[in-house]
Amino acid sequence: MMTAAPERAAPRASELRPDDAAFDISDEADVRALLRAEDVHFWHRARNRFIRQKIEALGVGRGARILELGCGAGCVSAELARAGYEVTGIDGHRSLLAVACVRAPRARFLCRDLRQGLPDVERGAFDVVGLFDVIEHLDDPLGAIVGALAFLKSGGHVVGTVPALMALWSSIDEHAGHKRRYARESLEALLAEMRGVTVVEIAPFFRSLVPLVWMQRRMVGQSRGVDPSAHAAAAAQNLRVPPAPVNAALFAMVTAEHALAPLLRGIPIPGASLWFSVRGC
Repeated sequence: MMTAAPERAAPRASELRPDDAAFDISDEADVRALLRAEDVHFWHRARNRFIRQKIEALGVGRGARILELGCGAGCVSAELARAGYEVTGIDGHRSLLAVACVRAPRARFLCRDLRQGLPDVERGAFDVVGLFDVIEHLDDPLGAIVGALAFLKSGGHVVGTVPALMALWSSIDEHAGHKRRYARESLEALLAEMRGVTVVEIAPFFRSLVPLVWMQRRMVGQSRGVDPSAHAAAAAQNLRVPPAPVNAALFAMVTAEHALAPLLRGIPIPGASLWFSVRGC
């Protein structure tokens, strides 16, 4: 019988000191909007539940150890901790991790610069390593996934999500620091470069949102290199929580889509996001 995990005290601010001052977040308005969106926006709530359900579908039971790299303010970590997983979250942003500690008091959070490695995180110890909307920000996404494999137990999984479809590229992606949006084919090609792993699944999700996102992105503009203030305004609009009835209706729509996903397997309908999972040796 699994016993309840002991309560963890929230780390003191000094314990969340970042390794690199470049990780300081200066745009407080962006942070406030993001945190509110993560709490109530249908997109975040649906994505978090989708991730949990996908991990459960891999046969990863409660009590398993999950490492989330680039956990931000812990909205995914909190979902997984509530489901009974033993979660460790890593991020370089001290202010976001302070929020994560409140959202998931039973999880463990470390403020580390991933570029410098994680010498104090046990290798070969985790059942799952997650990269949720992380690798699209990186110049070397393959290196990040390969690096994540080192923390897996034998037969464990590296899982993640990425934004999909370059046709949806806009100034919102620019402001978010995205390098790319992935097609299924480009993600398959990336994962195929790894040796000694099995690609378990690449699956589109948020299929029902593609027309809405496409219209929104056309309204805010696709141009690269435009005035950064325009990017910021578009990003703020993207984070704005819809009116409650609309938010609830969109949550119900994507929840129904995710429930029907097994019936859509093999049908080439793209999604606004992609899920991937690979199994280590």
